[in-house]
Amino acid sequence: MIRSSELDPGFLQEVMAIPGGENLLHCWSCGTCAATCLVRRYDPSFNPRLILRKAGIGMRQEVLSSREIWLCSACDACYPRCPQEIHISEVMRAIRTIAIRDGYAPPGPSAEVDSALCSGCAVCTRACPYGAIDRVPVIVDGLERMIAQVDPNTCMACGICVAACPSGSISLEAVRNEELLTRMSAGGWLAGQSQPEGGKPRILAFVCQWSMRSDAEWAEVEAMQDDSLRVVNLPCSGRVDPALVLLALAEGADGVLVVGCGEGECHYKRGTYLGRGKVALLRSVLEQTGIGMERVRFVELEALQRGALPALIADMAAALGQPARVSG
Repeated sequence: MIRSSELDPGFLQEVMAIPGGENLLHCWSCGTCAATCLVRRYDPSFNPRLILRKAGIGMRQEVLSSREIWLCSACDACYPRCPQEIHISEVMRAIRTIAIRDGYAPPGPSAEVDSALCSGCAVCTRACPYGAIDRVPVIVDGLERMIAQVDPNTCMACGICVAACPSGSISLEAVRNEELLTRMSAGGWLAGQSQPEGGKPRILAFVCQWSMRSDAEWAEVEAMQDDSLRVVNLPCSGRVDPALVLLALAEGADGVLVVGCGEGECHYKRGTYLGRGKVALLRSVLEQTGIGMERVRFVELEALQRGALPALIADMAAALGQPARVSG
């Protein structure tokens, strides 16, 4: 039950006064954005239409205290389909601006910087798709230094900065290199304690979790895992670390496949661009060293390519040697 006494009639005007929030009342509540948004696959409670509706009628406290307002990554996948041509991400950003001003904070983890290791090179600042990292002066061991500082209110936990940092001073819970290495080597896979049947090539696949559109797709790929295939999911293909790719090749993997979203469909704006660029540079290095650039490949999974990953894995396996098993 909604009580009129609990509504804030000024909240609507407050949101609309912030750039991006002026389109709040243009929403028809048709639900097209909710049907498009990939966030709902991981959090069914996320419903942009409902959030905008609550904000429009003045449910200030419920809107500002909800975790849903922090989940929109501004990928704008919903924008081309919106009949009212509303940038939902801009309205969400306006609401978050008010939430931050009122002392609310995002519920999830954000990247952290070890000031003792940070060199202040600003690579992470340039890599972050959200402008969440800046350099600030701090005193370390009695000396003033410029180091990176992460704004937890704008960090989307994509992990791109972690992979970009040359000094290893940035970490993010659940996607630390140590955690990824554990997943890569579980069961002695990297050490080659068990050999694939029939001499099949051993492929390590780093897969962006947003490039897979359904649990059924994930289940199909996970069912393929055996001595010849290991799948490690990443929050974004831009999170892939070239050091981990080289380690996998050195430890017995015949090939490494990095899977990102289709161009223009990246959940974290330009993670696909960054991931593709890193793999391209890595392939160039491998070619120059004589290892063979065919051992590393970057592929994009577009929204309309449902169920295509098993075939992409099989294609790489065929290029490396005998084809891997494709389920179904």
